[in-house]
Amino acid sequence: MTTFSLYTSFMNKVAIGLVGSMVSGKGTVAKYLQSLGFTYESLSDRVREEALRRHVPMTRTNLQNIGNDLRLQFGPHILAERTLEILGNQTDRLVLDGIRNPAEIDFLKQALGLTVMAIDAPVEMRLEWYLQRAEGRGEDAPTEAGFFVSNNRDFGIGEPDAGQQVQRCLARADILIENNGSIKNLLSEVDYHLILDLGFSPEGARREQEKK
Repeated sequence: MTTFSLYTSFMNKVAIGLVGSMVSGKGTVAKYLQSLGFTYESLSDRVREEALRRHVPMTRTNLQNIGNDLRLQFGPHILAERTLEILGNQTDRLVLDGIRNPAEIDFLKQALGLTVMAIDAPVEMRLEWYLQRAEGRGEDAPTEAGFFVSNNRDFGIGEPDAGQQVQRCLARADILIENNGSIKNLLSEVDYHLILDLGFSPEGARREQEKK
């Protein structure tokens, strides 16, 4: 068996669900996994689609409200269910973002054998990153106070069980990665867990992408 065949033999069906605190680095991890050939979908896109349908401005507060409304109307796993319908049979190598409720984790674990990878970072760093990106992202409350309002709601403070419950999702993680601010260290940690916990070779995936 060639070295390349050894690499690719480890790349069977892999489904990763990203959870994490607000502005923790999930987007960086998602883009990295895409570069390794993972198909990307975000449950949050289902909320954005609903906001467009309702002609509602896409502020963070509005999107949080719509996501809660959809879960309350159709069940707490509705965003995960709609996302799988869009993916169809593209389920061999997936990264799913925007998971904010434990019912979504349960649904995706049953449907895909999902591995939950959590990304977290110290709150002081996340506040700094939030303020840096606030203007570009169109945050509706680009202030320190606005960060903590959104962050607390994201974590589930004052939220219904069917609402945003990121803190409970973090507790359900199979893998927890602490982002210290260095992209190199963050992606090295991702590689470590891909190899150790999922039997997936990042180097093999890179070689596979180069051959396409």
